[in-house]
Amino acid sequence: MSKPFIVPPHTRTIVELGMGDGRVLGALAEKDPETVYIGIELDEAQCAQARSRLNLQNAFVIQGSFGDIVPRFPDDSIDGFIAILPDQSFIDEKKEGQWHPFYEAVHAKLKRPGAFRLVTEMTDELLQPVGDDAVDLWTVWLVETFRSMGFRVAELKEGSPAEYSSRCLDQFRGDPERIRIITVDFVKS
Repeated sequence: MSKPFIVPPHTRTIVELGMGDGRVLGALAEKDPETVYIGIELDEAQCAQARSRLNLQNAFVIQGSFGDIVPRFPDDSIDGFIAILPDQSFIDEKKEGQWHPFYEAVHAKLKRPGAFRLVTEMTDELLQPVGDDAVDLWTVWLVETFRSMGFRVAELKEGSPAEYSSRCLDQFRGDPERIRIITVDFVKS
């Protein structure tokens, strides 16, 4: 008698960093049953919501810090990572020294040509409208920072993917002058 699979046979593995209540993860997993989707979330209540929402064989929830969990994956084992509105401690320019090693680990875990989709936001410290020049400077910094880790930009666009929905993302879309969202698709080069 053979043992049942813990993870169903699959062609790809995608990991969402800080998946919140699992809305995006569930939507992606439902559309793509050949791919295993793993969501990592620190907040216990969000994990509980995600687990109750995700009734799919190809979607898994891990409760914990993605900063602790991602380094445990084998190198060159993940097809894609997704980070939607990561906490500022994982993307803020002033704290780059703190988060830079984490994204180097993400790069190491990606297969070639693995992808990393980053959906992030820029706001003004005084919550004033954010001008195009500020967004352009920030975007150049962001791209150059990830390029220094070995990523290459496949696509960059203002806004977030229309099919992505989360409490914060939906709220931020309602204030596009003060909360400027960009989506960058990086690939491992």
